[in-house]
Amino acid sequence: MIEVLVALAVLSVGLAGLSATQLRTLEHLRVVVQESRAALFAADMAEQLEGAGAPGQAALERWRAEIAASLPQGSGVVCGDSTPFDGSAQAPACDGGGGFMAIKLWWDEDNDGNAERARITVLRP
Repeated sequence: MIEVLVALAVLSVGLAGLSATQLRTLEHLRVVVQESRAALFAADMAEQLEGAGAPGQAALERWRAEIAASLPQGSGVVCGDSTPFDGSAQAPACDGGGGFMAIKLWWDEDNDGNAERARITVLRP
């Protein structure tokens, strides 16, 4: 009888570890899905910029709306920037200069209320 209780205890510890691993895997999957969405939005805008030049205001607003709907606290800007890897969602730090066209996206990866995760794509015009 004691052997059965010990076996059940070992089994329950193993199952608890398995469920913790499953939860961690689901969290990583959520992060990967967000990163993939951001990469697709950046690639879409890069294609528009390389193909037809600067998109119209309506296309930019639609792009921003899709980002906001698909990523938690998602936002994006497209701008000329001599230092493209700076800025934040609240202050994108686009200076309009330099030889770079920057596609900057931000979102809240860890659901803490701050859009701290960034995806920045740089194009040379």
